Amino acid sequence: MGNPYIILLLSLGFSLIFSLPVAAFPTDEKIMEMTNSVVKVHVNDRDGNYGIGSGFVVSENHVVTSCHVIASAHSVRVAKEGVRYKPIAYKADWHHDLCILKFDDLPLKPLSLGDSANLKYEQEVFALGFPQNSPRSQPTFGFIKALYPLDDSAVIRTSAGFRLGASGGPLLDDDGEVIGITTFKDPGRFNNFYYSLPVKWVKELLQQPDIADMIQREPPFWDVPENERPFFMRVVPPLKAKRWSELEPLAKSWAAQEPSNAEPWYYLGLAEYNLQHVNEAIGHLQKAIELNQAHTSAYFQLGLIAAEQGNKNEAQRISLILIKLDTEASDALNKAVGP
Repeated sequence: MGNPYIILLLSLGFSLIFSLPVAAFPTDEKIMEMTNSVVKVHVNDRDGNYGIGSGFVVSENHVVTSCHVIASAHSVRVAKEGVRYKPIAYKADWHHDLCILKFDDLPLKPLSLGDSANLKYEQEVFALGFPQNSPRSQPTFGFIKALYPLDDSAVIRTSAGFRLGASGGPLLDDDGEVIGITTFKDPGRFNNFYYSLPVKWVKELLQQPDIADMIQREPPFWDVPENERPFFMRVVPPLKAKRWSELEPLAKSWAAQEPSNAEPWYYLGLAEYNLQHVNEAIGHLQKAIELNQAHTSAYFQLGLIAAEQGNKNEAQRISLILIKLDTEASDALNKAVGP
């Protein structure tokens, strides 16, 4: 019959297969219409240095962007179709890296704000912004790969990549509603993790009083010393460097702090697998799936273990589960299993 942990995975996975919704992105025409609400942010500092970022109209005469785009700027303008607009006031949430610019003459329509409370792993999303100072707003498409609880909401990691200049742009769901703000990625050029902040924090910031300047009061949570950052950031360097003996205790501490979060159990299982603690790894990967039935990476790792243990049929069944979650992961598992 195969291993018991595989049977549990299958019971979880097949119920998931038949309940996943089929997403339908807005048409190209609708996406083009939404780009009319996405602006390029131009910044000059007191030393004459110039920078750009992205932003979007969040309510009448208000544009949200990342604080790190405009922090301590000497002058700020937003531009659309060659016309520049000067803000008259600001709102700032320095800790979360969210800033709002207020105008009195901005003739642009706000985007519709969604709800970041009910997001799901592998949900289709797309981002809009001005990467590399592109002349027009560019869309990138992907999926939600992880949700990291933080401050009564969750930071969103997606496969919808973005480059320098796109920070502050909107992350949207398949209904075209804003669910997040593209903000930062981990260092490096390859296999990057892309993070967006939840729209809930933007809604809260809209209710805060205006301020007169953009003098930075504190660094954002993602740019503090490494040992003060959230665990979801601290695990990335040892993960990418394959320092499994360093990743294992970090993941254990994370799991102790957030036992109902699937992510630390996945990272713990991954570290244990690579440290040859296979039985422990199976248990913790299984725990990740019990907490989140759409955890692609945990399914994939358990599929690899099943194949290595000679349970080819179980590995192929897990591949069938992955088809409905992430076809690339399914293909990679099939390749690892072999004919």
